[in-house]
Amino acid sequence: MLKVWADGVLSGRLDRVGSDPRRCAFAYDPAARPSEAVSLTMPLKLAGYEYPDGLHPVFQMNLPEGRLRAVLERRFRKTVPGFDDLALLKIVGPAQIGRLRYGEESANAGGTQPMQSVAEILAYGGAEDLFADLVERFATSSGVSGVQPKVLVRDERAWSLSGDGRRSLTVRGATHIVKTWEADEFPELAANEYFCLQVALRAGLPVPAHALSDNGRFLVVERFDLDETGRYLGFEDACVLQGLPVAAKYDGSYEALAKTLACFVSPGQRLQTLAHLFRLLAVCCALRNGDAHLKNFGVVYEAPDHPVGCAPAYDIVTTQVYLPRDVMALTLDGRKSWPSAKVMLQFAQRHCGLGGAQAREILSEVADAVADVGAGMLVEAGMRGGFGPIAQAMRQVWDQGVTRSLVE
Repeated sequence: MLKVWADGVLSGRLDRVGSDPRRCAFAYDPAARPSEAVSLTMPLKLAGYEYPDGLHPVFQMNLPEGRLRAVLERRFRKTVPGFDDLALLKIVGPAQIGRLRYGEESANAGGTQPMQSVAEILAYGGAEDLFADLVERFATSSGVSGVQPKVLVRDERAWSLSGDGRRSLTVRGATHIVKTWEADEFPELAANEYFCLQVALRAGLPVPAHALSDNGRFLVVERFDLDETGRYLGFEDACVLQGLPVAAKYDGSYEALAKTLACFVSPGQRLQTLAHLFRLLAVCCALRNGDAHLKNFGVVYEAPDHPVGCAPAYDIVTTQVYLPRDVMALTLDGRKSWPSAKVMLQFAQRHCGLGGAQAREILSEVADAVADVGAGMLVEAGMRGGFGPIAQAMRQVWDQGVTRSLVE
């Protein structure tokens, strides 16, 4: 049995159903209030919520993947009987993206999270594997999904990369996500994502504050679910909102995604959210980001009974430089091939409530952002030797993406 906490208050309990290791059930605590609901999809009710195939989507949302999961499995499989997703959630439960925490005690007692200087990571130039040290120290406090090697860290100064000043000293959990890359799989992935986020920012999308380390090994991203008071906001990705497991993140369409986001955000946020979605999709098509799956879209809120808005843009990468035949993560107009500008405009008008002139203006703004950032990226690549070939390939892919998807 695992206690589930929302904003430091006991919300309910999660456990397996009988002898079936795959079935899980969640029941709210009798004292739980609507503001302590664990998900927009799971409002308070007396009867519990059963899920037939593992953890409920909201509980599996932040389970580590890839290298981080492999490290945790090696560390705990011998000592944790029947090591599975529920066991993994118990391990990383006190440190999660969003407002939920898991464990015997409220994760507001999260002062045990170790600290690390973010400035030191950004300036690191040593020969030793700094990320291996970060994984060793932060693996058990990194409830964050994604195949890319990453950990959650708590900056010792709790400062903001955006220059907005220091956060509240009451921040006791992780403040930043640190990402790196494997040279034999996705070389220069940190710089790749950095410049993609720069395009999104230049194109008018909200993005988390982010910085690339001097040696290009690390991308440090400030958590967008942490407000200026040190409180963690609720976050749910589109897999959760559609009631789907993580394994189904590539299933579905951008049309269905538009309906989902419009359904869950507050009425006053719908038009803004759909315009955001169209702009973000235009960026992903221009940059040939084939990993814009359901887990890379979501909503944020203070509590389930408070206003709900669209999450900022995050996890944007030019995947086609590594996978030359890569396609879209979800379907658009029934296909996963990269869409024409005509298909993009149809999507904007039929599913995002945008007029033709407004949609064309967005496409033009995204194209301008790609051109501006692309030029700067090539200049920067000249000062970062290893990034040069990847930057050149990215720029070629970007030009193809703009021509195909943004220009009529």
